[in-house]
Amino acid sequence: MRWPISACAWMLCAAIVVAQQPSAPSLQRAARRIMGTFCEVQVYHEDASMATRAVTAALDEMARVDRLLSNYDPDSELSAMNREASHSSFRASQELFDFVATCQRYANATGGAFDPTVGALVRAWGFFSTTPSRPSAAALADARQRVGIDKVRLDPGTRSVTYTAPGLEIDPGGIGKGYAVDRAVEILRQMGVRSALVSAGGSTLYGLGRPPGRAGWRVGINNPSDPAHAFGYVQLHDNAVSTSGSSEKSVVLEGHRYSHIFDPRSGDPVADMCQATVVAPTATDSDALTKPAFVLSRDGARAVLSARAGVHVMRVEGACEDRTRPWIAPWSAGVFDVAR
Repeated sequence: MRWPISACAWMLCAAIVVAQQPSAPSLQRAARRIMGTFCEVQVYHEDASMATRAVTAALDEMARVDRLLSNYDPDSELSAMNREASHSSFRASQELFDFVATCQRYANATGGAFDPTVGALVRAWGFFSTTPSRPSAAALADARQRVGIDKVRLDPGTRSVTYTAPGLEIDPGGIGKGYAVDRAVEILRQMGVRSALVSAGGSTLYGLGRPPGRAGWRVGINNPSDPAHAFGYVQLHDNAVSTSGSSEKSVVLEGHRYSHIFDPRSGDPVADMCQATVVAPTATDSDALTKPAFVLSRDGARAVLSARAGVHVMRVEGACEDRTRPWIAPWSAGVFDVAR
């Protein structure tokens, strides 16, 4: 039986249209233990094998950053710098030099509320161990002499870093996860991925693009008094969220709960503050800016953070056990969906 020419032409066109229709994006995801936590990458892509390669590449990049910046690994470049820079100028790789310069910029922009040199204080209080406690006055005075971003000297011409105080060390814990997330997102972009979620332990996440058929990546915010249920939600679309809090590590002394997060200006751990969440354009931004959001007063947080485009703040003030309403910055209304 012969089809009429018009019918044959119609069927050929239909076949061409079907052949050109792209397949629906599939979700590929994987997690790996990196930076002392579980990092996860989720990727939507029409090519499942491509998505799998992208997930692996992103996790590999986060692991590479960990090898560069870990202060637990004595073989990392950061550890070598911490050992040597107070004795002589340390010639850093371009990446490490740029990382330290970035830390300086955040410290200057936040009036010192963010400062990655608080390692000596964290160590004095025992927060690198399982049994933190109040150090002696002499130990605190000694630690304070070894803290301050102003004691870090950078020479762009020789790409060298010098510490002007013996025993000073840079602790990347307040910014390193965000930097690793941003590096992973850049790898995904280079591979042509347009929809992904990158998480460093659930405390810092970046939503690249959005999931198919949705307005963004709906991300839960840690509930310090009930880990099984989210405290609230944010929707990410080419931006990041980070949460820092005393529920991660703290010690109760004389009725006050002291966080592992320090106020670099006073040299003391922050007391009676539960957690701070920051949404920002990059994961490095959100990670670093949770520290001033946590450390500063409400007025201080307004002064430092309100002028930064795309930065939004929510704090849970007081004891984490208290079921109080959070403080949301006035300019951040509508960004945080707080669970009732």
